[in-house]
Amino acid sequence: MAQITHGQLSKLFGRLATGYGAGIDLKSIYMRETEHGSLAYRLKAKEIFQSLSQGHSLTESFNSVDGYFPDLVLSVVHAGEKGGRLEESFQRLAAHYENLVKFRNGFLLSIAWPIFELAFGVMLIGVVILLLGALADPESANWFGMGTPMANFLFYMGCVLSVVGAIAGAYFAFKKGWFGTLPMQIARRIPLLGKTIEALALSRFAWTMSISENAGMSAIETATVALNSTQNYFYQRLVQPVSNSLQQGLDFFTSFRSTNAFPDDFLIYVENGEMAGELAESMDRASKELQTRAENNMKLLGTIGFVLTFVFVAGVMVTTILFMFKRTYIDRINEMSNF
Repeated sequence: MAQITHGQLSKLFGRLATGYGAGIDLKSIYMRETEHGSLAYRLKAKEIFQSLSQGHSLTESFNSVDGYFPDLVLSVVHAGEKGGRLEESFQRLAAHYENLVKFRNGFLLSIAWPIFELAFGVMLIGVVILLLGALADPESANWFGMGTPMANFLFYMGCVLSVVGAIAGAYFAFKKGWFGTLPMQIARRIPLLGKTIEALALSRFAWTMSISENAGMSAIETATVALNSTQNYFYQRLVQPVSNSLQQGLDFFTSFRSTNAFPDDFLIYVENGEMAGELAESMDRASKELQTRAENNMKLLGTIGFVLTFVFVAGVMVTTILFMFKRTYIDRINEMSNF
């Protein structure tokens, strides 16, 4: 089932925050949601409205459209309902997804021109392979030793499609968690990227934990909801070991530290919060600090992404031009000199 998009989530929770903050009940708000948007969105909104009309909570209603909402939404809404902080949950979710959309759009815009150049260059190379065979000596286009220009062109396109398919497959496997914790372990070792991913995940973790603590949820339920809210398999896999530690009577600090998955500066917030009896407040401060850090890192990542994409495209084009020159002229001259 296709999930709701980040853009839709940002607008939805913005409307929910405004309506709920104005004192409008959730059922009335969702009745309006059934009247606009795409057909798929209206159908899901109608299912949620019907569930709310039957007396179910918003969390139960969101869960009724299985797979439509990401785990972060389900975890945060659940914690918000339990803690009586639903309006704040809506506001934070709206801001979170708005920031994700802005970062994605900004990043894509920054690399759009280099990517266009790369795509254009790839197509141009294919056209050159065919034209050299049709307008000049077919041997001039025998770059890959496949014999005919068409055979070389098909070989070239096969290589291009294989690379594109490999990238798409790796991305799909990463989203499904097929690589386990390996991608996160690698990413964590890349200074800026790893810190950004970590900060985003832990910001969601700390914020959800703060809400859950205020809601009076049990330690195990608090840890489970918070870990799932990270939307990161590296942390989600810790639900069982952390739950086991808490069940044995250990505190959050000891349970988290034993996993070796949390940075020391984050664990300090947990330890200080537990020692002072202000864990919810401490987690809220940690969440805001981590969110600010992540947003600053994302801006820098956008700039670095543009530079790296431009350099990569330039490298591919220069390498291709040199290869074309060698195969078309240098190799032909060497062959002629051997006669």
